[in-house]
Amino acid sequence: MHSLISLLRSHPKKKSLFILLTGALGLSLLYLRFQMPLAAFGALHSFVFYFSLGLFLAGSIGLISAIFNWEKETCINVGLLFGSFYLCVVSAEIFLRVKGVGGSYMEGRSSKYVSVYPHKNADVDFTIQPYFVPFLQTPEYKFPRLRNNFGFRDADFEVKKDSAKMLIQTYGDSFTEGDGAPQDSSYPSLLRQILKNDAGAQNISIQNFGVCGSDPGFTCKQLEDIGFIMQPNVAVITYTSFDFTADFLTRGGLERFKDGYWQALQGPSWEWLYAASYIFRLVANSVFGVTHTNFFLTEKEKETRLNILKPKWNEVFQRIALLAKQNHLKILLLKKPERSEVVNNTYLCNFSFFEQMVDTISGFKRFDLLPYYRDSVHMDKNNTENYYWPKDGHHNSTGYRVMAKGVYCGLQKSYPEIFTTLDTAKMMHE
Repeated sequence: MHSLISLLRSHPKKKSLFILLTGALGLSLLYLRFQMPLAAFGALHSFVFYFSLGLFLAGSIGLISAIFNWEKETCINVGLLFGSFYLCVVSAEIFLRVKGVGGSYMEGRSSKYVSVYPHKNADVDFTIQPYFVPFLQTPEYKFPRLRNNFGFRDADFEVKKDSAKMLIQTYGDSFTEGDGAPQDSSYPSLLRQILKNDAGAQNISIQNFGVCGSDPGFTCKQLEDIGFIMQPNVAVITYTSFDFTADFLTRGGLERFKDGYWQALQGPSWEWLYAASYIFRLVANSVFGVTHTNFFLTEKEKETRLNILKPKWNEVFQRIALLAKQNHLKILLLKKPERSEVVNNTYLCNFSFFEQMVDTISGFKRFDLLPYYRDSVHMDKNNTENYYWPKDGHHNSTGYRVMAKGVYCGLQKSYPEIFTTLDTAKMMHE
């Protein structure tokens, strides 16, 4: 170590080159870190970024000064100018980060930026992994996130052993898992309670396959790889505007699944800079109109991609329909509104391209929660805070109770034959 320090002191070019390469190494490691599955950049990564960037720039200036033999006074002036500029940049970064200017939804929840284009991941069934945070948490709430024997937020799954009983499985994203409420207040848990109090539904059990961030593409894999093992009778599959305009937009359809892993569509190569630097975001947003909320696409690019993905979305449900037919499974497609869609009484996404196709499949039934929300409890723009968390936008326990009642209503209308007493079911089986 002593000899290295002596070498650097006596050889300014080598010293500058060493500093430059150290900074470049730090930046390269950040880039590689961002390519890992579930990569998340927080304040520590931002510190490493600016420290490495400072070393890289300082080394570059030192190397240039050594090559061109700048005078001592010039070096001092350039050093002061660089130091002042660097201090202003770091101060601006701290200010923007503290104020949350340009912050993402996930940074509001966990203080970390998560790529909007997820990288290669071996969890093709999209389960809750053991290394996930053990809480569903925002500044508004904090609830435990337990995982069962198959990696879902529910009691342990068991294969249905009595063919006279009915098994309903629920599939979907955070609104199915129950983000924003305790585990016993998710809509599947509350639906379980409703069925328990229904004399005609004593033979029905529930398994909750919902996972935050899931979409119909993962539902197809969950059904195929895990769900059918349990021998279900009915699957309630939720779909939303964001499933298509956000998740499908960045992940694509069934082609996301490779040999033993899944891979989202490719995002911009510079997203790691966007993740590490709020200043980079400010420039990208204000000068180039590029934002993470629009997945770094222009409106025209986004529309073009969604049009390409429409057949792939339909392909997923056609695959589900084929699997359901092979396994004698009834499917209830549950259309769920976001809070803004309840407020505006209309969906952000026009699903006519999909619903017209679905209505030709005999094994599918559809139920729309939006009119149920507005008609059953008169949910509208004046009272949505009674059912949704004001800032986060997920249902609270009251909202999930309404959702559970809506699903119960949808099941009764779509499949009235499953609501029968256990004795009657046994007689029918015999």
